Amino acid sequence: MDPDRHANPPRGEGADEDRSADTPGGALQPASFLAALEEHRAQFGATHSLAVLVIRLDRFAHACDTIGPNRVHALRAQVKSRVASVAAMPVAMHWLGPADLGLACLLPDADAEADGAHHVRDLSQLIASALTRPYHVDGFEVFLSCSIGGAVDQPDTGVERHLQLAFDAMLQVNKRGGDGIHTAIQPATPHLATLLAALPGAIGRGEMSLQLQPRALLSSGVITAYTVRLRWQHPVLGRVAPQDFMPAVETLGLINEIGGWTLQQLLQLICETASIGPMQFTLLATSSQLQADDTICMLRRAIDACGLPPGQICVEVPVGIVPDSHVTTEKAQRLRDGGIGIALADFTDDATSRRALTLTRPDMVMLDARHLGSAHLHPDLSARLQAACVWAKAQGTTVCAKGLETQAQLDIIRGWGCDSMQGYLLAQPFPATWLAQTHMAVAERARRLLAP
Repeated sequence: MDPDRHANPPRGEGADEDRSADTPGGALQPASFLAALEEHRAQFGATHSLAVLVIRLDRFAHACDTIGPNRVHALRAQVKSRVASVAAMPVAMHWLGPADLGLACLLPDADAEADGAHHVRDLSQLIASALTRPYHVDGFEVFLSCSIGGAVDQPDTGVERHLQLAFDAMLQVNKRGGDGIHTAIQPATPHLATLLAALPGAIGRGEMSLQLQPRALLSSGVITAYTVRLRWQHPVLGRVAPQDFMPAVETLGLINEIGGWTLQQLLQLICETASIGPMQFTLLATSSQLQADDTICMLRRAIDACGLPPGQICVEVPVGIVPDSHVTTEKAQRLRDGGIGIALADFTDDATSRRALTLTRPDMVMLDARHLGSAHLHPDLSARLQAACVWAKAQGTTVCAKGLETQAQLDIIRGWGCDSMQGYLLAQPFPATWLAQTHMAVAERARRLLAP
């Protein structure tokens, strides 16, 4: 059973809060919101369809930690105002939880469910764009992203079902890291087919870009590295998450083309921003890249051609894709001989992680600390991450905690002895082209947040 379905809204956070309890079965039952949907059906019947959306404000807890509890109502009021400004004639808009906003609004006349899905995605894109602009609350500047799930209300289905579909669609986005859109009625196979058709030529059309997220030392607050992530913005599909399109990239055999383009863009960025000082850049490797000799050769040639110092480029490898083979050790050694660093991501206290560390002897392991301090945290997760940190450091490997969003999480991983941190608490990802103008501000933020 998904614990996210049982998060009850707090008391006293504004008159628009829904106070209804969940049903024993776990389905959402916000009475006022569902009543508005039923009223729409009674008034309009099937002549006007509704978009039913659930919007989760990603990192809302972090924002509240930043501005303080007394300003939360003002922030949420700004969120509702922005949603109302782009949603046509909202039939209902209610908070379903501390960071979950339910919305139902009229759609243009649609002849088929597929048309309704298209309108829901368009509306979701408009809302997402509105909600990602900076918020200003009593002198504080706050940035939010959102996970949006949508469904089209159909008269032959209960309104509770549509709300649950939208909520489940939102959770699919949120559990992949947030900052995305999913419609419950969108079939998976056509979506994959669309990706396969749209990916060829995406680079030539200027749809691909790089984003950076900084990493800082806990001991000094100095920014030492940036993690590089690939982003795809399609004119029709909108923002497509890497976890959604990378399998299609591998299916189409485009991994070398996109990998080569990413490396070329990064090398150009390193040259253009040399004035900010020596900085490591970490690239995420896929399973096929890790196993291909072409990737290692391409990286080594690039480093030699640009005269980069050892370790300036690092390859981040998820523990789950490290082959349990002596070949892994040989390829890891070739990377190190070529001056390429290795980071093991998603490291934890299990046999798979320990075996991967033994095979690759990485420069760093990365712990996923996103859910530390959460009410839904599995009781063993914190202890396992701490044990993983202690064991990795005993092997002489540095440890980075990523996904930090709150001061409380930072205090926890400091106590474990982690060496560095990365996450929205420090800075959200930003376009790589902003690095020269953004680095000093990020560095100052890191000093204030982390310096002794």
